[in-house]
Amino acid sequence: MKTLYFILFLFLVNVSFGQKVEQQSSTMSLGSQNAFYISVDGANKNMIEDAWKEYVKEFGKTKHNKKANEFVSENVKVALINGNAPLTLYAKHEEGKNQTTTYLWVDLTGAFANGSDHKSQSEGIETFLKDFWVVARKKAIAKELEIEEKKAKDLAKDLVKLEDKKKDYQEEIEKCKLKIAEAEKNIEINNGSQRNKKLEIEAQKKTVQAVTDKLNSVGKSM
Repeated sequence: MKTLYFILFLFLVNVSFGQKVEQQSSTMSLGSQNAFYISVDGANKNMIEDAWKEYVKEFGKTKHNKKANEFVSENVKVALINGNAPLTLYAKHEEGKNQTTTYLWVDLTGAFANGSDHKSQSEGIETFLKDFWVVARKKAIAKELEIEEKKAKDLAKDLVKLEDKKKDYQEEIEKCKLKIAEAEKNIEINNGSQRNKKLEIEAQKKTVQAVTDKLNSVGKSM
């Protein structure tokens, strides 16, 4: 099982390099700012939000701004993005059709990162988001696996029910065979009884005829 998960992890890492991180100006709690974003297939919003909170936990505390629907990590240090210099992360997750898109605004303390003015930081942000994509996509696939495993278990249960039903049918057949065998035996006995009864009837007919002849002969000799 560990080998399977390791292979899955390597697969996701390789696929993540093919995942493109886009940039666009998007509205957030501090107005319209440059955002980096990436989409995770097969993931709903709740799943991505949980994955994000877990992912950024090592860098510092994250608060949920419910009004703006943003997850804010203030004055954290992410070496991959900005070395030892502090920054603030603003993240929002929007659910689409069978996927959820994560938007990330990075405040470099005075300016929001963008590809034109902050090339090295932008490259770090892209890697940061791609690493998150691996974590989130793994969660999505794990959930999909859980669902498919449940389906497999349900199908196995259905098979057991069918097998039990077959046993019931086979037991019913055996009971019917016994009844048929008993009925066939009774038929043979009945056939013998009928033969004997017919012989009794023929014998009785002869007896009746003899008595009839005796009756008819009375007075004829006088």
